[in-house]
Amino acid sequence: RGLERRAASSSGRSARSASTEPPTVPAPAPPLRLYYSDWAKVNLPDKHRFPMDKYRATRLLLEADLSLRGRVEMVRSPEASLEDVLRVHDREYVSRVMRCALTEKEARAIGFPMQNPEQVTRSFASTGGTIAATRDVLRSLDGDEPHANKVAAQIAGGTHHAFADSGEGFCVFNDIACAANVALAERGDVLFARSATPILVIDLDVHQGNGTAKIFETNDAVVTFSMHGAGNYPWKTKMRSDHDVDLPDDTDDDAYLSTLQTWLPFLFDTYRPALVFYQAGVDALREDSFGRLAMTRNGLLKRNNLVYDFCARNDAALVVTMGGGYSRPFDASVAAHADVFRSAAYRFGGGDVGSLKGVRVKER
Repeated sequence: RGLERRAASSSGRSARSASTEPPTVPAPAPPLRLYYSDWAKVNLPDKHRFPMDKYRATRLLLEADLSLRGRVEMVRSPEASLEDVLRVHDREYVSRVMRCALTEKEARAIGFPMQNPEQVTRSFASTGGTIAATRDVLRSLDGDEPHANKVAAQIAGGTHHAFADSGEGFCVFNDIACAANVALAERGDVLFARSATPILVIDLDVHQGNGTAKIFETNDAVVTFSMHGAGNYPWKTKMRSDHDVDLPDDTDDDAYLSTLQTWLPFLFDTYRPALVFYQAGVDALREDSFGRLAMTRNGLLKRNNLVYDFCARNDAALVVTMGGGYSRPFDASVAAHADVFRSAAYRFGGGDVGSLKGVRVKER
């Protein structure tokens, strides 16, 4: 009995000793990296209908948000390399863009004065930010970088109306298409190891992603999904995505979210994507000048969180871009744009929330 008591006492001490060992604390997720390309300034003519200043306004709003302390890292978007742009776009078209030699008709279709070298720089920077974000999240698929963030974003991009050999609808180069082809070229082995259809484009701009649909129409590796206004632009150049959902005018939050909740499970269950591109245009907002839908800011926030939930639940890497947003004044659009990135930072951004350093800004 004495031996039993000693053994029990020894066992109890061991148990108490083990219970007092500090638990293993997982490494915090890194801050959400947000690329910005508003450093490439473009001066548009007075009364031009495109709200170019919204990009800078969105970035400044996020930088001033104290709730994002330690959660986000601002990084200047690099210009895309010519090689990466040519993974999608016709060489002759790109050459004429770079030489400011597009015809008046081509520039009118795009909607910008393309004789301006500033516009060329901005187009390469907007594309480069999405490519850089994509390379960031692809690192998370490597076994030797398990703590890399699976999510990155750009406070620009989403230029889904650009085709391989032409631009339109305020889109010169198709940044998501370029980034997707970079991912397939550089990390196709990792992507295809996870799925036969490894890339999913979720385009929730109020206008159909016609350029993206056309570029990938014969590429089974990239699945295109576009949910947009049925009676909205593009009228003459609408293409067929892998999945198109046409919404009637004045679609409200309930109808929109119910439709999206039906489609997201199907998309993720059917294709099992390893990498998702989310084109997060906010022109479905009822205040939008071009949108023709009737969503509220809160409804758009719920939309964002639905996408984020499904990506997290399915362990998919995620790249988020901006898209359309044309309220006048642009305050309502800017607030909704900022919500896209703020909600992503709350969900995926790590770091010390109590840090006094504020939003990190990194120059590249």
